[in-house]
Amino acid sequence: MRRRSISCLAALALCTALAGCGHHPPRGPDLAPVHPVHGRITFPNKSPLRGGIVYFCPTEVNIGGKVRYEGAGLVDAHGNYKIGFANDDAGVAAGEYKVTIQPREDLELPNSNSDRIPAKYRDQLSTPLIVTVNEGENTFDFDLK
Repeated sequence: MRRRSISCLAALALCTALAGCGHHPPRGPDLAPVHPVHGRITFPNKSPLRGGIVYFCPTEVNIGGKVRYEGAGLVDAHGNYKIGFANDDAGVAAGEYKVTIQPREDLELPNSNSDRIPAKYRDQLSTPLIVTVNEGENTFDFDLK
C-alpha cells in the first residue's frame, strides 16, 4: 500500500514538472472574438422574469476557421442578464444563435417566477428566439408570450 502511494505521488510530481516546462500555454481551438451581449426578459404584462438562465447556442460552431461556443447568463431579480462563458459576462462571438430560457437547476433566486417560462422557450427545438450577434455591443430584450 505504501509503495503504491509513493508511486502515485512520484507520477503526480513528474506530471506537474513536465507541465511547467513549456514556454507557451497549450493551444486550444482558434476561438472567435467575443462581443458583449445583455438584455432584459419580461412577461406580456411587462413584469420581469426573476431568476432562470439564458443560453445562446450558435447555429454554426465553426465559421471561417474560428470556433464559436455557447454562452449563458443568469437572470437577476429585475429580468436583466449578461451572456458569457464560465460566468465571465464577456459575451459571445458574432453570428446567429438560438436562445433558450429555463429555470435554474440549482441556486434559484428567492421569489423566482422562472416556473412561468413557457415550455416553447425551454428547448432548442421549439424556441422561436433566434438572434444575430454583431461586432460591438448587443442588446436583446425578450418578451415571453
